Amino acid sequence: MTKKCKKYTWLTIALVVLGLGIWAYTRWDVWFGNPPEAPYTASKTPTRVLLTFGNDGELSRMVSWMCGDKVDENAVLLLADSTDTVRVKAIGEVFESRAGKAAYYRAELKGLKAEHTYSYAVKTNGTLSKWYSFTTSNPESESFSFLYMGDVQDTINGVANILLKKAISRHPEVEFVAFGGDLIERPTDAYFAETFRSIDSVCTAMPIVNITGNHDYLKYLIRKCERRFALTFPYFLKGMEERNDNNHLFSFVYHNTQFFLLDSERGAYFLLQQKSWLKDRFDECNTKHKIVMLHHPLYSVKNKNNNLIERWVFNDMIQEAGVELVLQGHEHGYTHCTSYEEPLKGNECRNPPLYTVSHCAPKNYNLKPTERFSPVLSGSRYYQVIRVDEAAVTMLGYDANTQELVDSVRIINK
Repeated sequence: MTKKCKKYTWLTIALVVLGLGIWAYTRWDVWFGNPPEAPYTASKTPTRVLLTFGNDGELSRMVSWMCGDKVDENAVLLLADSTDTVRVKAIGEVFESRAGKAAYYRAELKGLKAEHTYSYAVKTNGTLSKWYSFTTSNPESESFSFLYMGDVQDTINGVANILLKKAISRHPEVEFVAFGGDLIERPTDAYFAETFRSIDSVCTAMPIVNITGNHDYLKYLIRKCERRFALTFPYFLKGMEERNDNNHLFSFVYHNTQFFLLDSERGAYFLLQQKSWLKDRFDECNTKHKIVMLHHPLYSVKNKNNNLIERWVFNDMIQEAGVELVLQGHEHGYTHCTSYEEPLKGNECRNPPLYTVSHCAPKNYNLKPTERFSPVLSGSRYYQVIRVDEAAVTMLGYDANTQELVDSVRIINK
């Protein structure tokens, strides 16, 4: 090689290295930037009370809450109906974040009666919370409805609480609320407090289920979802302990439908672990309907090459298992598609699964849909009401600001 060729080779290498350095500098905060967490002190009275599903079948529930920064070994949940009041011992655990620490509690309620109303309160450090109530449904019923919201990640003092309560008011038939990840803007105490302000009164009256999104993770070389996420949504904990991993996975049966919650903000190694778990759950499943929830869309409406690893790991198995509906978020718009390149025609889907992307956040993204997506909506916030009956799953999409019906699809699994 001549001296001139060597000179140009080294110049090319230098320019490439410089270009990569500039690119990495401009993207560094996106990849690894974690906003600081302001110092906080946990409330000395029970707060952030949340009702969710338990790990012991359809007639089990879990209640979680936060109180103080030391575990009270005598913490209990009081459960009352018209005939009796029982004390359920709570499990407490202290979690220390980057800026403070708090004690988190959970109590599981097992063997509840169907179609029955219960009142409950939690007692920690000698202080009793307010009394709340919830009503169980009939597991033998072939029909039910629930409300789904994609990303919420509201700003401090945002309006998500108003939108959620308006949606519940319009659809009093819904029996629980599911969130598609990124319920918080960032994993800090201030944003957790904002989230509980948003779901206040709803999260104590009906079960809340939530999956992980990218905003629930701290950005390191290997991203990390802090344990306080699972302590807040404690249905993840039993599976994490049994598998001895940190994948936030959960499956539950509600009437004639099994739900499968995945943790898609992870690397390929962890996703393959989840694939094995999902296969086992599919093999065991004997319900009429199947619904999968994961944060990252398997068919991206933002860039057709996004989330290829998630699609490669999960999609074939989801299709082979006969899943009717895949609920997703992340891309801050509203749309749906099937696995076919052509858009769905009409209001019936006979080639499920139907893949839905939705969000209810103040931020909207620029979308670049291919022909497979229809309708494609942005510029507002959205939610869906999912109605399940013996024959089909029906998805109704609404504009959360106006309460206008913007989409309707009946999914029929042959």
